[in-house]
This record gives sequence, C-alpha cells and structure tokens, in this order.
Amino acid sequence: MLVVVASAVMPLWASAQQAYPSKPVTLVVTVAAGGSIDAVARLLAQGLGTTLGQPVLVVNRAGAGGNIAAESVASAPPDGHTLLITSSSTLTLNPFVYKSLPFDPEKSFTPIAMPARLNMILVVHPKLGASTVQEFVSVLEAQPDKLNYGSSGSGTLPHLAGVLFASQTRTRSNHVPYKGVAPANIDLLAGHIEFMFDSATTIQHIRAGKLKALAVIGPKRLAPLPGVSTFRELGMPEMESASGWYGVLAPAGTSTEIVQRLNREIGRIMRQPESIERVAAMGLENASATPEEVASILSSELRRFAPIVKQAGVTPQ
Repeated sequence: MLVVVASAVMPLWASAQQAYPSKPVTLVVTVAAGGSIDAVARLLAQGLGTTLGQPVLVVNRAGAGGNIAAESVASAPPDGHTLLITSSSTLTLNPFVYKSLPFDPEKSFTPIAMPARLNMILVVHPKLGASTVQEFVSVLEAQPDKLNYGSSGSGTLPHLAGVLFASQTRTRSNHVPYKGVAPANIDLLAGHIEFMFDSATTIQHIRAGKLKALAVIGPKRLAPLPGVSTFRELGMPEMESASGWYGVLAPAGTSTEIVQRLNREIGRIMRQPESIERVAAMGLENASATPEEVASILSSELRRFAPIVKQAGVTPQ
C-alpha cells in the first residue's frame, strides 16, 4: 500500500516541480534603458522567453546606484518569477557607499549566474600626447596634482580604478565625480578632464581618434580593441581588482531546482555565437559561473573592496 501511495504522489510532485514558470517572469534591471546591462538583460529575456515557455519582461528600475531595483527583487516572493540583473558594484560597493541598504548583498539574494564581465579601459585625451601607460605615467609624474580624472560618482568602480592606478604608479591626480558616465564622457571629450576609466561605451570615440586607449582592466584584450594591452601584460595585474561583472540573482530562498535550471539556460544563451558576438561588440567578456561560484566571488569582493574604498576616502551617504 505504501508503495502504491508513493507512486501516486510522485507524478504530482514532479508536475509541481515542472510547473515553473507558471506566469511571466520579470527581469529587473538596475539602470535605465540603454547601455550594456540593459542590452544583456534583453538578450537573456529573449532567449529565456523561448526556453521557459513564458514571456520574460524587462523592467528598468534605475536610481540610488541600483538599490531601488535590488530592494524590489529582494522583497519579491522567492518563486523564480522576479529576477535581478545588476552590475557587481550594486552588491560589492554600495555597502561602503551608502550608510544603510534596504537589502543584504549576501543574505537577501540567491545568486544564479554571471553572464558577462565588465573590463574597463584607461582612456586619455589626445592633448596629453601619451600613447602608452608608461608615457602617461611620465606625464602624471611631471604634473603632480594637476591632471583630473572623471568617474560616474564617488565610490563607483571607475573611481576606485583611479585610486588603484595612483597607488600602483605612485602618481597623484584629482578625482572629479559626475552624476553618471555620460557627463564625464562629455567633459573628457571636450578636454575639461584628462582621463578616466570607462567601459566600452568609449570605443566609438577611440576609433574616431577623439580619445586614446592605453590599457584594459581584465585578463585578456577586448575583441574590438585587439591592439590595446591589458594591465596584466604591462606588469600591473593588481588593476584587475577594479574589474566588474554582471550578475543575475533571485530572492533568497528560491529553490535549487529553479536556480539550477536558470543557470543552465542562461549559460546556453550566452554560448550562442550570436550572443558571443553581441557581447564582444559591447566590449564585454562572455563569462560563465555556477551559482556557488557567483556567491563565492561576491563574498570575496566584499572583503577586497573594503580597504580600497577606505583608501579612496569615500564617505557613506
């Protein structure tokens, strides 16, 4: 009798497990529409919508450095129908930039996947006449505290990259925080600031000769800029501490079955030739990680960034 009961129950249990998703899935993005995170989100939404058999809706909730989007997902039911895609800085830097967060980076989420890595580029204004990192360092040494570099805000990854660079090269320059990357780019192109660490959004300006790319933060060169060396090649591997990544996460408590399925599907989507080409065109590096690896990387970076943020003199807001 017990065997019969168990056999009768098992199909019901299996059916319940296979019911996911039972409705449209919402993929919440931490930035406004446009830009590389949003592009990756829409790439995933298209692929997941096909394989999951339910629409995947991209919802942009920008503001507060990603905190608004992250909070909305952290407080959602852990049923796999509300997911977050964010740059790593929302999770690894915001704890040191904001006095309080409406979520815990490690406890409020269940990591799912890492679809891409963000490797920044050191770009300078052509007026400096520097074509290599060594030449640029010489310019900085000749003008201590005279040159300015921009960032998307105090405590952001481009800011910390500048702090690391100054520490590695023993040079001094002035940090100019902006409210986002776009205004910083405008001033760099106009020559109001001399350099910055930026994402691949500057590639069009590099190709046009309006900016000069000196080095890439990351383990390998960017496909759109094959002639630009990595900092590792130049003997400065420590600069990779300022590299970022994009993560997909679910609310804490989401079932292992759902997480593993989403991880497999995201990995499959990102391995498609079209996806690889689109990601490379954005200056991103196609990445792959298990949920456990994403959790480990997150924990490690929280410890790693603490002293760097302190060195940068960032005051929590």
